Amino acid sequence: MTELSDGMARLIGPWTLTVTVDNRDRQQHFPPLVDMLNGQLAPGMEGGSGGGLPSTRNILDVQSLDLLIHIQDVTRAWLQEWGVQGAGELKLDLRGFWERLNTLHNTGAMDDTTFEHLASYPDTWAAKVWDLIEPPKTVPLRRTECPKCGEGKVTNGEGESTDNLIITFRVGHEFTAECRNRECAAVWIGVKGLQDLGRSIGVEIDIDTLQEAVAQMG
Repeated sequence: MTELSDGMARLIGPWTLTVTVDNRDRQQHFPPLVDMLNGQLAPGMEGGSGGGLPSTRNILDVQSLDLLIHIQDVTRAWLQEWGVQGAGELKLDLRGFWERLNTLHNTGAMDDTTFEHLASYPDTWAAKVWDLIEPPKTVPLRRTECPKCGEGKVTNGEGESTDNLIITFRVGHEFTAECRNRECAAVWIGVKGLQDLGRSIGVEIDIDTLQEAVAQMG
């Protein structure tokens, strides 16, 4: 059986996240991310912490539905392109997508560039689902420009101008700096990545200060 990527494994099967609480590692167990995404649409199903006020819930439902439809459409479009009959159940279709993708690559019927592009989809989808359920904590890097694209501001979905470079923290992951300009989308991961970014923009990024800021966010 073809080995699944981390994102694909979390999309279609139960998974575990290791978090540190009071300087001790603790494991938290979760159902498949596809089930959690469906849970955002149907009350009483696995929905993580996506509850809250009705107005917040409605916004989250729309975002969850849009993401779910996107994953379904892309997955089934590629299955159709490859002449593979869809199962009609998203988790099975995702596995079918992954199996066929790897078969085409392993047999030389698909080039490396195309394979790497398509193989990145599940990890991207998994990150987007988890961000909806457990939104990352963000710290903007004010008055700075991305060293790769030169943009200092971006326009958000509400038409507001916001800082382009942000540092995000997701439970169980390292700090990551992100450029929100979609045409660039550069990332810097972990302590070394943030140090490299800091040197590029002439700013000292203090990890201890970041950790204190995140802790104060609750």
